[in-house]
Amino acid sequence: MPDLQRLTDAAVNKLLTEHALLHELLEEADRVTIEADSADGLLLGLQELREMMHEQFAREEYGGYLQETVTIAPRYSTECEQLRHEHRLLLSDIDAMLDDLTHDPDGTLGTFHVRFREFTTRYLNHEHHENAVVQKALDDDIGVGD
Repeated sequence: MPDLQRLTDAAVNKLLTEHALLHELLEEADRVTIEADSADGLLLGLQELREMMHEQFAREEYGGYLQETVTIAPRYSTECEQLRHEHRLLLSDIDAMLDDLTHDPDGTLGTFHVRFREFTTRYLNHEHHENAVVQKALDDDIGVGD
């Protein structure tokens, strides 16, 4: 049987590393939204962000920390399912921004920075929720507070 703590540590470290990479991309995208005078650069950056988020969410859900959290602490399965649902909503938000930039670039540019900041806030709240669920499951699993 594999060492559960080592697997858990690896999953948490991977989660934190991926979150750090997405933070960097979000910061760069935020800078671009301030400076953008055309939709082209925003489209490319947003497509890259969507790709990265999609890949990260897939790793989290299939064999990553969400699956591992449910394995070590099944009582968090409802919260993990909520996180999966949030993944779909976040990707849908990006898809809507991409669609608007593609079909109405001039009308979208004026409000895009505010809209992107709102998205970033939702993503960061989601990330905080992810970290909290993992931390609770780990604390329960190793008996913190006993």
